Amino acid sequence: MAKRAQHAATSAAPAAPPGVAAAPASDAAHVVVFGVAAERLGLRLKEVAEIIRPPKLAQMPMAPHSLLGLANLRGTVLPVLGLRRLLGWPDAAAGDTARVIVIDRPAPFGLLVDRIDRLLPVADDAIEHDDSGAGQLDPALLEGVIKGDEGRDAIKVLHPDQLLRDQFARLAGSAPRAAAGVTAIATAAGRNEPAQHRLALLSFDLGAQEYALPLDRVLEIIALPEHVSEVPRPETAVLGVVTLRDRLLPLVSLRTLLGFDDELIRDGRGKVIVLSIGQGAVGVVVDRTRDILRVDPGLIDPAPALLTRGAGDAEISSICRLDHGRRLVGLLSADRLFRSDLVRRVLSQQLEEGSVAQQQAGEDAMADEQFIVFRLGEQDYGIPVAAIDEVARAPERVTRLPKAPAFIDGVMNLRGRVMPIVDLRRRFDLAANDAKTAQRVLVLNSGGGKTGFLVDSVSELLKLPARAISTAPDVSAEQARLIHRVANLEADGRIILLIDPAQLLDRVEADVLAKFNRGRPDAALQAS
Repeated sequence: MAKRAQHAATSAAPAAPPGVAAAPASDAAHVVVFGVAAERLGLRLKEVAEIIRPPKLAQMPMAPHSLLGLANLRGTVLPVLGLRRLLGWPDAAAGDTARVIVIDRPAPFGLLVDRIDRLLPVADDAIEHDDSGAGQLDPALLEGVIKGDEGRDAIKVLHPDQLLRDQFARLAGSAPRAAAGVTAIATAAGRNEPAQHRLALLSFDLGAQEYALPLDRVLEIIALPEHVSEVPRPETAVLGVVTLRDRLLPLVSLRTLLGFDDELIRDGRGKVIVLSIGQGAVGVVVDRTRDILRVDPGLIDPAPALLTRGAGDAEISSICRLDHGRRLVGLLSADRLFRSDLVRRVLSQQLEEGSVAQQQAGEDAMADEQFIVFRLGEQDYGIPVAAIDEVARAPERVTRLPKAPAFIDGVMNLRGRVMPIVDLRRRFDLAANDAKTAQRVLVLNSGGGKTGFLVDSVSELLKLPARAISTAPDVSAEQARLIHRVANLEADGRIILLIDPAQLLDRVEADVLAKFNRGRPDAALQAS
C-alpha cells in the first residue's frame, strides 16, 4: 500500500532540500513531508498506507475532540483525526490542499494535514534524535529531526503511535475485531410480558387518513426513488420497478389499490414499504410513514362491511381505536392487500422477467438484521427493531418533575401511562435541537418499565446484511460500550452508527429508573 502513498505524495522529483544529503535509493529511508500551520512535519513512508482527499465524515459522539469523524475507505471504516487538534493547535478550515494521510496499521486511521509537500529520500542517519530540534512540539511525539541548512526549518518526523498515546490509547492498541451483536436484545424485549401479546404495527399516511400494516411483514422502508423504470403491460396499480441492492423490486401504488387518485408524493416524504409477499417482495408506495405502534388487540374492531366494497383491490381488514377513539387507524392485511388474482399476475409477471426481489436463502438471510434508523443532527444512528417497543410522536411539552433523577429530562403521557423521557442529544453531549417538528420518541423497555428516548427524527426501517456491519473503532470507553458496531453502506456513501440498546442506561441508572417506575410519577404528573 505504500506505493499508493508514494504516487500521491508528489508528482515532482523527490529532491533533497539544501543541507540534507540525498541517499542512494538502496540506502534511502523515504519520508513523506507535509505541512500543518507553519510547521514542516514528516512521517516515514513505511508508516503510510495512502494519501487521500478529505472524505465525507460520519460524526461519532462521546469521542475525543481530535476525532473529526469516521470515513468509508473502500469498505473499511476509517477514523480521521485532526493533527492540529492532536498537537494542541487551533483549528483552521481545510483548504484545497488539505489531505488525509492514512496510517498503515491493523486498525488504520487517518491524519488530516494542511498540505503535502514532497516525498523525500534520506539516509537513516539523517534523522537525528535531538530534543532541542522539537521546538514547540513535545519531543516524545517525534521519531527524530531532519535538519536543514542554517535559516531553513527542520523537518520533524512524527511517531504515529505516540500521537495516539493520550486521547486514543485504545485505538492505538486495537486491531480489527469481529462485529459482535448487540447484547441482551431478547432479554430487553421480553422484560415486559404483556408486550408479547400486543400487535406490532407500522402506521403511515395516505392523504389525511392513517393506515397500518403488521410490522412482522415489513422487510424495510426506503425513500421513494426519483426514477422508477416502467414495465410493459403493467397492472394499473403497478408503477414499475426499482433496483434495491442489486435486485429489482416491483413498486405498487397503495393509493390505487385503495381506489384513491394516484398522486405520488415526490417532495422527499414519499416512502416505499417493502413487504414480504409469498416467496417474493413488493414495495408499496405511501405518502409518508408515521409510527411504530404496539396495541392491545382489544382496541381493534372488524372493519364495517361498507369499507370493503370500494373500487380498489385492497381491503381494510379492521379498525384500531387509539387515544380513546380520537385516532382511528385502518389496518390492512399483507395477505389481503391485493386480491389473489392481482397478486398472482403481478408476481408471476415479475418472475417471468427475473425481477422479483427474492429473499436471500440460507445463512445470509438468517444473518440479516433490521434496524430503525434515526437522526441526531446530520448523523444517522440505528437501533435493532427487536429492542423497540414502539415509536411515538414527541409531546408538545415534556413535563419536568421535582426530585426526578438528573438523567431523566421529564415525563410524557403515553396512552394514560406516565413514561420517563431521556434526551439522546443530551446523553451524547450534543447541542440542543431547536427544530422540534419531526421529533420522535423511541420507546424501550428498561428499568422495570418503559423509557422514551427523544431523537430528532426517524427516517427509515432498514434491513442490513451481516457483511455490511463491522466493529466500530474503539476511540473511548463510553463510545465502545454504547456504539460498538457500524453499518458501512458503501454504495450509498453512508455510515450508520449502531447503538446497543441494553447500554443506553448504565446499571446505576437502570436501578434508579426501576425505583422511579415503582413510585408514583402518575400522581406527580397530575399535580403538575
